[in-house]
Amino acid sequence: MTCAERWRGLCGAAALALVASCGGSSSQTQLVGPGLSGGTLDTASIDVPTGANTTQIVVDAGPQSGFSIGAVNVPYVSVSVCVPGSASACVTLDHVFLDTGSIGLRIFRSSVAALALPAITLPADGASATPAGAGAECYPFVLGAVWGALARADVHIGGETAAALPVQLIDDSTPPANAVPAECATAANGQLMDTPAALQANGILGVGMLALDCGSSCVVGNYASGYTLYYSCGSTAGSACVPAAVPAALQVGNPVAFFPVDNNGSIIVLPALPQLGAVQASGRLVFGIGTQSNNQLAPSARVLYVDPDPASPTYLYLSTTVGAITYPDSYIDSGSNALFFSDPGLAQGCQSSSGVSGSGWYCPPTVLQRQATLTDARATTAAVPFTLVSADALFTTPGLAFDDLAGTLAANTTSFVWGLPFFYGRSVYTSIWGQALSPNGPWNAF
Repeated sequence: MTCAERWRGLCGAAALALVASCGGSSSQTQLVGPGLSGGTLDTASIDVPTGANTTQIVVDAGPQSGFSIGAVNVPYVSVSVCVPGSASACVTLDHVFLDTGSIGLRIFRSSVAALALPAITLPADGASATPAGAGAECYPFVLGAVWGALARADVHIGGETAAALPVQLIDDSTPPANAVPAECATAANGQLMDTPAALQANGILGVGMLALDCGSSCVVGNYASGYTLYYSCGSTAGSACVPAAVPAALQVGNPVAFFPVDNNGSIIVLPALPQLGAVQASGRLVFGIGTQSNNQLAPSARVLYVDPDPASPTYLYLSTTVGAITYPDSYIDSGSNALFFSDPGLAQGCQSSSGVSGSGWYCPPTVLQRQATLTDARATTAAVPFTLVSADALFTTPGLAFDDLAGTLAANTTSFVWGLPFFYGRSVYTSIWGQALSPNGPWNAF
């Protein structure tokens, strides 16, 4: 199983595309309905910890160049991209989507065109029949995929730098410089996310549990168990691209893993929200776990180890039990904009956008209080209460940050996706497997 398949759960940029808020432009609103106590919406923020290994997270309506009505529960950060070794040939990008459910930095080619970032050329590989050529990648999410060339850049986030990091430049030209391979179009499910409007962001910052977005299977060009990620493309415009083996040093990397220090994981700190949510929320992204005084693992934090066996069907998953239903393929993901799970006993029938085919929003007639039990690969458990409010009621407000929004998955789906609502009011730790950690990973903690 390739790493790309692991990220093809309802996560990442795909999930955030499920809905746009239909609220007005007011900064406050009051809502009273079944099970709702009423109140006003305002902003919610937390501004600690601070330090060179931190940066701000904002949950708002997204980039102005993207879309007009705003997506809900989308966390954004700012990232600076520079020509390797340069302190002046740089571009700062705001509203880059923060995703613990994917790996690597992916930005639009046009946004850094002036930098002329050095392209990555793939070497020929006889064992996989890979010809030498310009490197490109198709990175799939559940609702779409991004396609584009590989390049190197110095990536600066807060006071941290990943030097000469392989990144993906999402091809937003028409037509693309290299034709999108047929398999990539299939992986995209008909939606190639090649504009800020489609992506709902100016890029994706994937800070998940791995250092590389593929790893050993792509080193040997083995895509038999999943979609092809990497391609070698000819040098002339419009040249065909063919599946390629890619050395690990040329694969798109998790920027955090390539910081000189503070490189073993990240912490997302977001404020608690009132029942009706907030029109905007802000918090902190902290780099490193146990490497500085401001990123120590809290003594009260529950550490849950995910399955570390790549051959296991539950690789990198936890298990979630709610009532009589167990979801063995569960994960914690800032890139999903709601809690997503299948429960036929919960009311749907929302008037709001249904999102992906076979899925929709939960709209219970009253506020529901539920209790979940998370179980990790070592049989450690943690109790997690959560609240569900009708999506119709939430989307009536101008709110963009909700901790009680939930959506369905296809019937009998074995995943429970702990999306951004899980992060509010918590410090959520995501370790990077293979980096120096105490305790050793891979795990989440909260």
